[in-house]
Amino acid sequence: MDGGKSGYKMAEKHIVLGTAGHVDHGKTTLVKALTGTDTDRLAEEKKRGITIELGFAHLRLPSGQLLGVIDVPGHERFIKNMVAGACGIDLVMLLVAADEGVMPQTREHFDVCRLLGISRGLVVISKCDTVEEELLDLVKEEISELTAGSFLAEAPVIPVSALTGAGLGDLLAALDEIAATVIEKPDSGTFRLSVDRAFVIKGFGTVVTGTVASGSLGLGEMVTIVPAGLNSRVRSLQAYGEEREQVFAGERAAINLQGLEKSEIERGEVLARPQTVLSTSMVDLYYSHLDGASAALPARTKMLVHCGTAALMGTVVVLDGREIEPGASGYVQVRLETPAVVVYGDRMVLRSFARRETVGGGIIINPCPAKHRLKEYLQLLPDLERLRAAQPADVVATLVRQAGVVGLPLARLKACLNLSAKALTKVLDELLARRELVRFDNEKQLFIGGENFTGLEEQIVSLVADYHRREALRDGMAKEEVRSRLELSAPLFHALLLRLTKNDRLVVDKDLLRTPGHRVRLEVDTDKLKARLLDLYRRAGLAFPDYASLPVVLGAEESEIKPLLNMLIKEGGLLKVRDGIFITPESYEKMRSLVVNFINTHGGMTTQEFKSQIDLSRKYIIPLFEYLDQRKVTARKGEARILLQN
Repeated sequence: MDGGKSGYKMAEKHIVLGTAGHVDHGKTTLVKALTGTDTDRLAEEKKRGITIELGFAHLRLPSGQLLGVIDVPGHERFIKNMVAGACGIDLVMLLVAADEGVMPQTREHFDVCRLLGISRGLVVISKCDTVEEELLDLVKEEISELTAGSFLAEAPVIPVSALTGAGLGDLLAALDEIAATVIEKPDSGTFRLSVDRAFVIKGFGTVVTGTVASGSLGLGEMVTIVPAGLNSRVRSLQAYGEEREQVFAGERAAINLQGLEKSEIERGEVLARPQTVLSTSMVDLYYSHLDGASAALPARTKMLVHCGTAALMGTVVVLDGREIEPGASGYVQVRLETPAVVVYGDRMVLRSFARRETVGGGIIINPCPAKHRLKEYLQLLPDLERLRAAQPADVVATLVRQAGVVGLPLARLKACLNLSAKALTKVLDELLARRELVRFDNEKQLFIGGENFTGLEEQIVSLVADYHRREALRDGMAKEEVRSRLELSAPLFHALLLRLTKNDRLVVDKDLLRTPGHRVRLEVDTDKLKARLLDLYRRAGLAFPDYASLPVVLGAEESEIKPLLNMLIKEGGLLKVRDGIFITPESYEKMRSLVVNFINTHGGMTTQEFKSQIDLSRKYIIPLFEYLDQRKVTARKGEARILLQN
């Protein structure tokens, strides 16, 4: 985008250094002294003499290690910009001016760094040439009190003067030493870059910048802006002023996008490969309330939520229903008003509107949870603890189990976790082998928790067994009725039946399910009742008995008669004309022959003629005539019936 291609070779590490500290404590001046780059690029910044937006540079350390540098604004009005910049840094350079000491934004910036999980850095006492040694000692004491018990407690504290150059050599040496201990971001995960800036370069088009959170990206690849859903192709890449063919996790990158307008892209959106990340409006968070917060976190409150470079409105719900006091921690669910793109393990920072302060933050333990209710907390707590413990197998098993009977697709699982394909496959294979997970749709790669699967097996067997108890004279329960009752997808139901039949717990007989030991056995009195029932219909002929009268006529309950009627129909002893109306096959054949002979002789047959032939009332002739139509023997033509078959 500016400058030719370099003979770039992948550095040993990709590391980003960020500044932090109160306004006018010399962050931008120090960055310029170290890198030669003035990161204040806006006219308003030049005019006012303070940093408003994020600034970017790069620094080559004495060892040759390259650092990306993010300079953040120090004024409290621009704290959201500071958080956006700090989200991608590996180590922090906290500045405290010698002539002012620790100030409000020193504390807030330091709190933000801790909440973002930054674990390495150092403290710089800037403007050391402006004070006497005694005052410098007092500032060191303040810094010691501020950092006590934190990741900076044992960190170097280096007095410098950007004006005279005093201490800059010591600072570079200390940065080199700390950089050697930095553990890089994984470059084998899903590529993600949280956009912190979008601009246009004449002749090139739209460029977005950000810190690559994970994975890598190459020239010509297709990308998408999420959650906006805008697709593009990578036209060119830059890192630290050099054109690249590829950028890696932990690097500051500038990406030239084809066919997109600057106005279409906002800070906070995420650049990724298509269909590899998810946007969510709800996350579960293990939250820590800052010691210095001015009040407890209410059980339910609106907050400004920072994740990546995004600043979003959200409602924070404490899952046990109680306030979280300063210095305490707990599980919360954050319900966002607009979607965010996050993965398991990402960090969030929460700020209060009313008090205009950073109050706390935490780590995402479920990026795609269901909406929790307070009464579910004790039941949910073991899962929350497992997710917080961050053991990959437990995390995957828990996320799948929480998805319930719907199952969790592999693509969504990948999008929830920042794991390489190889690492995730290994975890899934282990869980499948232990039957903690079951894959039930090979095409869509759907997974369900092993406990959920076993529970569904038991429910199916129980439903069928209960059906046998209620309908002892039926061969089995309809498969579709079972699936509908449990609201199961067809692939999951199929997988369950395969397992149940393989283990000889169920028998599938066409469209019916039965337990292996089930046999339709008629007791002696039932045999007699069945025989009496058949004899009743044989004697009645076409003058079928009234269904409601059967219990009285036979001296039996309807619940005893109904299954016998169904059995007689299945065996062919009776034909069902319609609900409650039955005739024997012999009576039907006699009626059919009568009608066929009449129509062959007369060319048709009216309802009245049918009535006169069988000498029965309309109560009988209408359903019987319609049954002949249903059996395709006759068809209505005007007022009469004609033959469809002889």
